[in-house]
Amino acid sequence: MTMGHRGFTLLELLLAITVLGVVMAMLGLALTSTIRVVEATEKEEEVYFLAQTAMRRITEDLAAAVSTGGVPFTGQNNSVRNRRADSLDFASQARLILNPDKQRAGVARIRYLLQEDGEDERSWKLLRSETLVLPEPDDAGEAAAGDVAEPAFLLADSLRSVEFRYYDRDGQEIDDWRQGGATGGKEKAGDVPAAVHCTLEFWIDPDRETTQTFDTRILIPAEPRDER
Repeated sequence: MTMGHRGFTLLELLLAITVLGVVMAMLGLALTSTIRVVEATEKEEEVYFLAQTAMRRITEDLAAAVSTGGVPFTGQNNSVRNRRADSLDFASQARLILNPDKQRAGVARIRYLLQEDGEDERSWKLLRSETLVLPEPDDAGEAAAGDVAEPAFLLADSLRSVEFRYYDRDGQEIDDWRQGGATGGKEKAGDVPAAVHCTLEFWIDPDRETTQTFDTRILIPAEPRDER
């Protein structure tokens, strides 16, 4: 006597396909989440490196800020699309000497400004430029090849906002620092603030609107002044 062979019914096949689909969907979600975590971790590491580099440069520049008549310390409070986009213009002794044979040490005019990222209007690039102010060109009226105004270079990108706040000698917080002082003439023209608080906000994921903020406060020596 031959035993009969029983196959799968249509209902059983549909049930198996449904269970398999649910399992594959769960695996896909788990894999996608893992990839996002890895990408976010890599982005955070990149942002930490950018922030560390930018903060170190800003700190060195501001800690060596000096008062000169030709380059007054100017910090401007700007806002673009409800985000802080501050700029900074001042004289500092922390000039970058990349080529000692062509560049001279001295006081440089340093400017920090933001430029919109051409690929994503939500992000900004922080640019730094410097131009030698002192010493002046020699008697022949010719400056060294590296003493001309140097092009701005990229200090950090993927920024959501940049904010500078200033403190006078009495500890009063000021949003803007202009020539002649921002406290009704209390500060002398050309004076530098006692301290500057810098806040950099970086995008981690613009689509998810996740950011990481870094801040530091830089003290500036009292009454710094550079004489010709």
